[in-house]
Amino acid sequence: ITSAARRVLVSNCYDVTHNIFTPSPPLLVGDNRNCQFAPYNTYYDGLREDLLATGLAAVLVSPDNIVLSDPIYGPALQCASNKWKQPVELAKLSDLLQAQSIAPRSTSPIPGSSPGADDKAFSKTGGTDDAVKIPTLVPASEFQVLFVPYVSETTKERRRRQEANADDQTVLTIGSEDNSTSGVPKGGIGSKYCHNLEDILQLSPFRLPKEYETRASNKMERMKSLQRLIHTDLTPEQQLKLEEDLNSGFRDWLVTSGNLRQVLDLVHLERKEGRVR
Repeated sequence: ITSAARRVLVSNCYDVTHNIFTPSPPLLVGDNRNCQFAPYNTYYDGLREDLLATGLAAVLVSPDNIVLSDPIYGPALQCASNKWKQPVELAKLSDLLQAQSIAPRSTSPIPGSSPGADDKAFSKTGGTDDAVKIPTLVPASEFQVLFVPYVSETTKERRRRQEANADDQTVLTIGSEDNSTSGVPKGGIGSKYCHNLEDILQLSPFRLPKEYETRASNKMERMKSLQRLIHTDLTPEQQLKLEEDLNSGFRDWLVTSGNLRQVLDLVHLERKEGRVR
């Protein structure tokens, strides 16, 4: 599940990964098992507008009250700190509070505590820290990006401008070296997956934690490198054969992993919406 909300409430969930942005710690109610939490993992056209409309983001302004903006990416946005890694199980928290209400209370501050600090683990209280067990956090090595296959005309125009800039840089680099274009692919190389990763890293106001951002960047570079090899080392016939093999392997994976149902649900939903229109 991927979601951005002021408050995230998880109730009676089993084997669910929550990729979220929330300025408040997620709350777990009822019987939740095998729940994992990870940072928000996608970008789609209209996200920035949605965040402004809901108050989850604000436009940055200079001290002179001028809106800070980029000619390609638009107005700069600012969000509160993401509390995705601080989920709270209310049942266990209730037991902890009840135990603390019975035990003698200390008026001395907890050493090193920082109430309200962003992205900090909860302060531990002596002998009772096991009473609140933090659900599993998805490690950076297993972090996945959600690709939304919708591209608006605005996004197409932005990417054309980016690729034009990349073309200019490529030409300048080639001209400054040996004027040889052999084996040098043209600018703008990358798949839709790479474009989506770039949008998440550059456009989304939800900054990924450093280890997750590094993982996503490394994955994007590997994908671009693979794209270069395909375009430079394979003939058109070999590229077509590779695409067929990949599609076949993907279909087999959908069946064996049980994810085919999700794809069929999307197909049925699209057809239903088409009939309504």
